[in-house]
Amino acid sequence: MRILGIERWDVFELRRQLGVVSHELQMHYTQTVRGVDVVLSGFFASVGIGYHSHLQPTPEQRARAVQVLHELGATQLAKKPIGAMSAGEQRRCLLGRALVHDPSALVLDEPTTSLDLKARFELIALVRKLVNRGKTLILVTHHVDEIPPEVTRVVLLREGRVIADGLKSDILTSERLSHLFDTKMHLLEQNGFFQSVPDFDA
Repeated sequence: MRILGIERWDVFELRRQLGVVSHELQMHYTQTVRGVDVVLSGFFASVGIGYHSHLQPTPEQRARAVQVLHELGATQLAKKPIGAMSAGEQRRCLLGRALVHDPSALVLDEPTTSLDLKARFELIALVRKLVNRGKTLILVTHHVDEIPPEVTRVVLLREGRVIADGLKSDILTSERLSHLFDTKMHLLEQNGFFQSVPDFDA
């Protein structure tokens, strides 16, 4: 397959092109890692930096990590241990980790898992700002209400196979989603966001 139009990559170069956020990645951090070190680990595609003597961030990298936290409205998390953060704060640090090396694209894998409604809305708002600044977004989700209005292309996967791929207006329909999830539903749209509701009469 091609990634960013290229079929063969040096894996370390590819890591520099992508910024990844996932609930699973978050679970690998020890409870004592500080927020700024979570962000700094994005430079090395590592999980933290404290236990790796060969990972020594430069002053420029440290300054960039602080800058990213500031841009995300999370300056107060720089010295806070990840174990003392809320799930939303932890996810914001992971977003900083994904952004710190200015990747070509963001890959968000079920990014709102375990977040409450407020934290979900805040994360989606941050992602929308990044997309509007020109950042490419690849969002993996089971929840259509997480898809921001700025997304224009949707790919539906079922059992590892692509069953639909195209413009969001063509792909996100009640019929297609009912088929995808094997349950009858209606799709509602408001202000560019979608919501699926069950069809209890089916």
